[in-house]
Amino acid sequence: MSPDLIAIAVLLAPGGLLGPVCLAGHRRARIRDQAEAAVCAAFRPTGAPDPEPPPKGRMKATPQRPHERLATVIDFPSHRRNAA
Repeated sequence: MSPDLIAIAVLLAPGGLLGPVCLAGHRRARIRDQAEAAVCAAFRPTGAPDPEPPPKGRMKATPQRPHERLATVIDFPSHRRNAA
């Protein structure tokens, strides 16, 4: 066999094997997308009542506890020597 035919077979074989699989996946995705679009187009919102509006004026917040004392922060030097 000529090297050109071998190169063509090597380059086209994966496409020949994976092409139908990819096309089938795209077809399934298109069918699913069309079904989802049909469901979205058929949706009609119900006459649900609106939520209650917030009260007017200021609202009282719950009192916050004072912050607890934090641990002491130790300042490490930026350049430490390696004690070996």
